[in-house]
Amino acid sequence: MKKILLLNPPGQRLYIRDYFCSKVSQADYITQPVDLLMLSGTLSRDYAVYLIDAVAGKLSIDETLKQIGDIAPFAVISLFGAVSLDEDLEFAGKVRAMSGGVKLVGIGDAFRAGGEKYLGPDSPLDAILLDFTTPDILGYLAGDHDAVNNMLIRAAGGVLQPRRARGPAQFDIPLPQQQLFTRYPYRHPFVRSGRFATVLADYGCPYPCSFCVMGTLGFKVRPVDSVIAELKQIKSLGISEVLFHTQTFGAGGGAAKELCEKMIAEKLDLGWVCFSRVDVATPELLGVMKKAGCHTIIFGVESGAEKILKKYRKGYRVEQIISAVDHCEKIGIETVGTFILGLPEEDHETMAATLRLLKTIKLDYASFNVAVPRMGTPLRDEAIALGMVDKDLAVMDQSGSDIAMPSRGLTRAEILGYRRKAVFVFYFNARYILRRLARIRSVYDLVRQLRQAAALVVNTWF
Repeated sequence: MKKILLLNPPGQRLYIRDYFCSKVSQADYITQPVDLLMLSGTLSRDYAVYLIDAVAGKLSIDETLKQIGDIAPFAVISLFGAVSLDEDLEFAGKVRAMSGGVKLVGIGDAFRAGGEKYLGPDSPLDAILLDFTTPDILGYLAGDHDAVNNMLIRAAGGVLQPRRARGPAQFDIPLPQQQLFTRYPYRHPFVRSGRFATVLADYGCPYPCSFCVMGTLGFKVRPVDSVIAELKQIKSLGISEVLFHTQTFGAGGGAAKELCEKMIAEKLDLGWVCFSRVDVATPELLGVMKKAGCHTIIFGVESGAEKILKKYRKGYRVEQIISAVDHCEKIGIETVGTFILGLPEEDHETMAATLRLLKTIKLDYASFNVAVPRMGTPLRDEAIALGMVDKDLAVMDQSGSDIAMPSRGLTRAEILGYRRKAVFVFYFNARYILRRLARIRSVYDLVRQLRQAAALVVNTWF
């Protein structure tokens, strides 16, 4: 069988390139790239699939190139991140120079809009994949370009053939090759074991948040039985913790409830983390999620200002955020709130509202990101129209180490200052510290908390 290599290339920093988003890890975590994971299942039907995750494996450029040479793949499918684009393109050029006959396919957030310009005559790339849940990659690798959708392909003579199409409301894939990923030391701040697996139960998001790329991908649900089969596979590998990388657990109608009920019926006994929305996570759904093993939910809080929530189409109010978090605490599910600071309408008043919320809300953890005008999002169009960013800006990082743009009411320096203040207000107070210490469950949990705290301090102030 021909060999296909799935590649997360090396980088100068701890890059997360995953699911059409990229950033520098805020707190020393690195997760399984879900795009490569899904592709491993699709490709395994016809090819021998290999994986090199140079970031998780801490491989140098030379070490990575040597491993690629040892595999001698027919094709390489590589992640590219807007946060690391120059490095990624340079490394792709080295791969091309080392093995000129290899097919080189890229996937990543930098290609979501205007990807054609990365397939010029001097590009190391042969094609760009725009959806990792379809069988398009099989058609491309077989040379049947007429069967391909959702790809950009460089054809003979350097002519680009952009092909994009919205697929059906469902997707399914053969079982992902989870065993390929178990040899890397992935880590996530909210899973409760050193070994965990990532699972995707649906693709994209049906909600129109204007700053998020997920709403631009469309939305399709994976059959529940397919997900259950993968969870059984994960269990057979001796893994008991799962990260559902589904963007909004519960968005697919009754599918989430059905999935939880089948997890309970199958007695899978898995602990898991997921992403959801406060207006989706009803008390009924939360109850069955808890019974199915959910111990932590990551909610997109974004802001404590109603003005910001309304402007950027979140679709819920602050009181709904507080209510959902309170109910999770009541039934014993921990919560994480993600915040986005520095959106174009951000000012001192809206930031003050967010800081007030941070002092009272019963979140267990908070993640503070800065607004990034991602490719293909309405936020990017707004930022360009307001002159806040250059239309050619490609390198972006939402972690806060670099501020991509000012807002109408705040400078870049002020946004950075507010991010540091938000971290301090939420984490560095006696009430919070005592609460966290009281919830330590194991030595692993203690080490995990201390490691994340140290990384948070370094990434916030240094």
